[in-house]
Amino acid sequence: MAAQNCDLKKPICSRCTRFPKECKYDINIINQHVITHTRPSEANRRNESVNQSLNPIAHQPALKLSPFLSSKESQFFMHVFNTETAPRLFPEAPALFLQRIIASSLETPHLLYALLASASSHHSRLVQDTGPKSRVSCLRFTNLSISSLRSALNETNATLTAETVTTAMALCTNDVCNGNMQTWRTHLGGVMRLLGAFLDSQGTLPIADPYIQCLVKWFTTMDVLAGLSGLGTSGVMSSDTGLLDRSFDLLNPHVDDICGYALKLAPLLARLSQLMQRQYHTEPRMQQDALTEARELEIEILCLVECSVSGGDSLELQSTHRAFVHSALLHLHRRIQKLPRDHETVKEDTRKIIAAVEDIPPFSSANILILWPMFSVGCEIDDIKERDFIHNRMGDMQSLGMGNFTRARELLNKFWASETSLSWDIYFANLGLELVLF
Repeated sequence: MAAQNCDLKKPICSRCTRFPKECKYDINIINQHVITHTRPSEANRRNESVNQSLNPIAHQPALKLSPFLSSKESQFFMHVFNTETAPRLFPEAPALFLQRIIASSLETPHLLYALLASASSHHSRLVQDTGPKSRVSCLRFTNLSISSLRSALNETNATLTAETVTTAMALCTNDVCNGNMQTWRTHLGGVMRLLGAFLDSQGTLPIADPYIQCLVKWFTTMDVLAGLSGLGTSGVMSSDTGLLDRSFDLLNPHVDDICGYALKLAPLLARLSQLMQRQYHTEPRMQQDALTEARELEIEILCLVECSVSGGDSLELQSTHRAFVHSALLHLHRRIQKLPRDHETVKEDTRKIIAAVEDIPPFSSANILILWPMFSVGCEIDDIKERDFIHNRMGDMQSLGMGNFTRARELLNKFWASETSLSWDIYFANLGLELVLF
């Protein structure tokens, strides 16, 4: 039987050799035409008629390569990004969102180099190549992206574009996957400024372009989860969903395909993050106010347990949403209300998170969306079978080249081995260790 996926072999994968019309990367990456391999869904097909501003990419025979893909190496990594990296980073995103990213990069050097850096580092993890050549390749593309981005921003009369913002977000996401925490801080702060300035340039009306809406949700996911990932991020992230308010109707009841949870939950997660930071950094006499606010927040979160998926055809997205809701409650109960791990309320939270994860197939890329819930529940369970389940599920995503799962899994093992009585956020803060569960 023919191979169904790219096997990542250089200079060309065996699937490309046998089925060149479908997959041969050195002919399908051209100026404005790229044949994508993201899996179609009914939701994506419905979106095609309304998302014309995403500039759907034509499936046409290739005539010539993009001038920015001048080497076999760059062509190979563009192929990897198209077939492997993009579907992993955005497992449930509309196909047209990914198509526009790729199409735009073929005419935008700084974005192209950022995608090549992401693909290069992802490929090295997929094939377990930790040698210096792989690191140098990723670093070279990263430096080319940053220098090209800087030049574009410094040009006289330069205007911010969606591609500029996308470049910064791609670099930031790659930092998280590679464990580059200090660089990640710098890039995420830059993303926030660039995205805010870009939206300001679009006027005061709500954003109608679906691609820009996806960018806002991409940033919000990074920003909110960074604020929830521990005490070391205090003062770094905005944990501000004001960008969402400008771009969306937050009363939409459906689970979002970028975030993995209903957008109505995002402001509540931001408030949860702020409460946790205040609880840690304020005097005990001032913490009663946080407890009062926590009770109000708990009621609002509970109202969002059941949210539907647009079209009702994705049990996996319903499960990712439930995992986020019950993780929010777990953090509220453990890190704000300070309930002990063996409290029945906490145990009920952990049972529901594990049940939500169990409803997602082991190697489904929907698991990629729920690193924060998986890590959170992993730090609160003592049962060996439950620990093995979470450890193995995170390992499944690690085997797909997700470097953020690699770091989180290592720190989870460290936390278990310590047998500490501290909550995980305080434990890692005391050690000076930082993680981002995105």
